[in-house]
Amino acid sequence: MIIMAQIIKYTKKGESLYRFKLYLGIDPVTGKRVETSRRGFKRKKDAERVIRQLQLDFANGNYGKAKDTNIKTFDDLFNLWFESYKNTVKSNTAETKKIRYERVVKPLIGNANIKKITPALAQQIVNKLAAKYKSYRQYLVVLNSPLNYAVKLSMLDVNVFKLVIFPKATDKKKYKHIESDNNFYSKDELITFLENVKGYNFKYYTFFRLLAYSGMRSGECLALQWKDIDFNDQTITITKTTAYNPGKKETTINTPKTKKSKRVISIDDVTLSVLKKWRLQQQKKLLKFGFNTNNSQQFLFTNPETNKYYPSHVATSWLGTVYRNFPDMKKITAHGFRHTHASLLFESGANIKEVQERLGHSTSKMTLDIYTHVTQNRKQETSLKFANFMQN
Repeated sequence: MIIMAQIIKYTKKGESLYRFKLYLGIDPVTGKRVETSRRGFKRKKDAERVIRQLQLDFANGNYGKAKDTNIKTFDDLFNLWFESYKNTVKSNTAETKKIRYERVVKPLIGNANIKKITPALAQQIVNKLAAKYKSYRQYLVVLNSPLNYAVKLSMLDVNVFKLVIFPKATDKKKYKHIESDNNFYSKDELITFLENVKGYNFKYYTFFRLLAYSGMRSGECLALQWKDIDFNDQTITITKTTAYNPGKKETTINTPKTKKSKRVISIDDVTLSVLKKWRLQQQKKLLKFGFNTNNSQQFLFTNPETNKYYPSHVATSWLGTVYRNFPDMKKITAHGFRHTHASLLFESGANIKEVQERLGHSTSKMTLDIYTHVTQNRKQETSLKFANFMQN
């Protein structure tokens, strides 16, 4: 009995992937068996989709040509890949990929013949991206995904972008004063920040205290409704996030990126008291605009004029306002409060598993990166303490 297709699960660098072996039939010209294999699929259904495509191509006499007659340029290839890709992710994720392609990648390589993209050309494109964008690798994903797809469909023998050397990115960050390895507050710095903001704007104070004391992402915090806060059990239930679609220019409530992001976390007494006080202020403020917010469906943070929840990037705007009014404070990004929470958890004695579950990290690697960072800082502080002791 001939097994037509065999899908096998395997592990590479700790990641579960799928590969397949496929028997297509007998070549009518050579009389030989036609077999092929592919690997590197993140999901079983992706492997199954490619198997179906290969079987269809073989049945139609197109195996080995795989739409070569129609796919000439990288733009053709991207559109072919995107038609399949957009059905596998959330709409805002697909839209983001499309925008990155149209704005940045397409002008560089859209008209290039995919058969004539050489390693030298690939390196030239990567160098240009690295010179212009700090996070240039996000554009490499847009380049690599269609080319990997072409290899799986036998349209190309190799993805030449896998042969390039990755240069160091030029620092084009908006806030150059915020270093990525210093994007968090110490205990004393956090206390100073919150004390200043508390007297300036109570909504901002509530929001940033909630970020710092819960470790939530900005989008998760902005998607909270009062029904998610259990004042009796002292917990917060996190099941959603705000998602901004740049193509449609609208913000929606969406499920978190991973299953681990859905979680229930405990919260301290003081923060709960702050939330109670904020709820009363919110009710009074929104009532002036004609909104009755005395219900559990009400979002914690909304535009007072529309009672509509905010997009996640509003946190950056609020933070910018705070720093303009307190220019001498150390500056971090909104995401830095999540890092702050993790760092202070480790310093308080929490273990890696506890921090991973509280932050909703999908893998322990993300948590370990923060832990390594914290321990390195501790080593430096220990060294300085010893040096100061010897000098005195």
